[in-house]
Amino acid sequence: MFDSLAAYLQAALTSRRADRQQRLNHIGIAVASVEGRYLVSAVLDNAPASAAGLRRGDRIISVNGEPFHPVYSFNPRPPATPEPDRRIFRLIFSRGGAEQEVAVSTVFNNLFDSYRGAVEASVQQFNLGNKVIGYVRLWGISGNANDLVVLQRIMADFRTTSSLIVDLRNAAGYLGPEHLALFLPSDFGDYYSNSLTLIVDQTTAGAAEAFARELSQLERVTSVGSPTAGGLQPELPADWPLDSRSPNDPQFEAALGLLAGLF
Repeated sequence: MFDSLAAYLQAALTSRRADRQQRLNHIGIAVASVEGRYLVSAVLDNAPASAAGLRRGDRIISVNGEPFHPVYSFNPRPPATPEPDRRIFRLIFSRGGAEQEVAVSTVFNNLFDSYRGAVEASVQQFNLGNKVIGYVRLWGISGNANDLVVLQRIMADFRTTSSLIVDLRNAAGYLGPEHLALFLPSDFGDYYSNSLTLIVDQTTAGAAEAFARELSQLERVTSVGSPTAGGLQPELPADWPLDSRSPNDPQFEAALGLLAGLF
């Protein structure tokens, strides 16, 4: 049994057999440990944490009266094996110095399944003047045929949009030529040919960072955010400190503003 969410995610990504993927109870967040405090660094779309109103930058203090731990607050400690836990948990967190309490349930799966499911839940289309902007956050993508079909369907729905925002923050999994083909001219078929903005930050790493580097070579593609794990510098810098008290996402707003200017 692992003691971090990152280790569970990595185990799910590297396991070749589904029946050997590590499962756990979790609420659909990524966390960062800062001076002994656990801060929420990302909340998966459509996850229990999102439904409970948690957001990036919140400091989680306790669960059911015990100090918070991202794994052991919802799962037994070793050597016990995690089993589904259907309880409602009382979670206390701090936002802007004020403590709040929420009730939250967990999901029981390998963590990457929640990342994959969050992709579809993230999809949005909204109007900006007389234009339609699309948005998708590629939380988790794999080489699985079903995952590719899902992404193909999402991209097909974006064909009528004027521009598209692709969010690569916290992106996990595999992004290969068949995924690039949805954005680049190729022999695979149709591709998205309108203006495209990528949102990246220090959590954009590995395959997602390579994906961003490849797309950033196109004139119609602009990267926004902060430097990636491997040092890719976005064309439009927009920082978002974890301790920011703003309820808004300045990197998303910068991407939207950029597209508004392109019109």
